[in-house]
Amino acid sequence: AMRELKTLTNHVVVSGGGEIYKSLIAHADTLHISTIDSEPEGNVFFPEIPKEFNVVFEQEFHSNINYRYQIWQRG
Repeated sequence: AMRELKTLTNHVVVSGGGEIYKSLIAHADTLHISTIDSEPEGNVFFPEIPKEFNVVFEQEFHSNINYRYQIWQRG
């Protein structure tokens, strides 16, 4: 399926669960990550971002829910 997608488009948006993110992160070139300033209960998390990714954009938002938006690029 991934090979066929590459012939159809160069832009795919992935919405997880944790296992979906974990299985597809190796195929990503760009990650758009929003991190909410909270410690919710749960046992499913976004996988560790591979070392070959670097933050190329970051912005913090402060309101009733504080969060950080980052763009990570491979390379």
